[in-house]
Amino acid sequence: MGSKLEIADAIETNDLNKAYDEYCKKILSNKQILARIMKECVWEYRDIPVEEIPSYIEHDPQLDVSVDDETDKIQGRNVEDQSVHGAEIKYDILFDAKLPNSEENERIGLFINIEAQNSSNTPYPILSRAVYYCSRLLAKQKNMQGGFQNSEFQNLKKVYSIWIVMNSSKAMEGVLNKYTITEECLETKYHFPKEDYDKLSVVMIYPKREYDSKDDKNGMMKMLNLLFKAKMPAEDKKYQLSQNYGIMMTRAIGREVDGMCDLSRGVREEGLAEGLAKGRIEGRAEGRTEGKIQMAIDMTLGLMRTTHKSMDEVMDMANVDKSIRPEVEKAIKAMSQSNLQ
Repeated sequence: MGSKLEIADAIETNDLNKAYDEYCKKILSNKQILARIMKECVWEYRDIPVEEIPSYIEHDPQLDVSVDDETDKIQGRNVEDQSVHGAEIKYDILFDAKLPNSEENERIGLFINIEAQNSSNTPYPILSRAVYYCSRLLAKQKNMQGGFQNSEFQNLKKVYSIWIVMNSSKAMEGVLNKYTITEECLETKYHFPKEDYDKLSVVMIYPKREYDSKDDKNGMMKMLNLLFKAKMPAEDKKYQLSQNYGIMMTRAIGREVDGMCDLSRGVREEGLAEGLAKGRIEGRAEGRTEGKIQMAIDMTLGLMRTTHKSMDEVMDMANVDKSIRPEVEKAIKAMSQSNLQ
């Protein structure tokens, strides 16, 4: 219920791009999805079977956790970072995880930040921002709950910042880069323990627009494409997530995939050819009335299902052109009657 209210709140601001971003974050907060990202991006879990990784996420040794609607999503840590006065930042997703092969009573071994970036077209290098986020995650650990006290730097936890960039230039598509601190002996050769300096990692992910369905080499990348970029019905996406990735289709993740597919018709960045521009439904080109009507039907149905509001209220939210509202209403009522028969 809380999930639906949060999405409804975002929609009521007439900012449907924000609503789409909220769905992205909710899907990425699912432990089954996170497990597949951690398997390929977080070095510490590369030898752990993917089905076991959820048990390390927000680990509580007192609880026997199974994947269901109650435990499928992370609780998450406070995403508002005010550790530097006048320089507040807000993370998309921030959670902790236990390290493999650690003491059973250990609860926190890593802090992991996931960021969903809509486009690589920014006025600053996204990679520089990711490095800054890692630095902040390290700095804020001092004297914080789950961090370290005073000068006990031996208790500093490693941090990851993983950035998923949905839309990028052709040259960047398919990129999966990792950035870490490494040791280089410039004079006397001496190796310090890796755990003393290996404290931050940045991972940059740029899924392709399309993947060959027969190619099994890019499991996580193809999964992200399927979730956020592939143009197919929600039922097809859920089937592939279940069959190809072994993801249990709980009610929670099913709802999020449904909702995001509804909204994605209107907020794809590829020229906004299929969707919304600042809350107003437009067709692929000016004057294509039929296309505008179909787009309005799809968006109205999706928002009615998501917000449980009336047809008129939803069309007001989405600023559906009044000249096409009678056609939209007529089509939706006809569909409802057909479903009842």
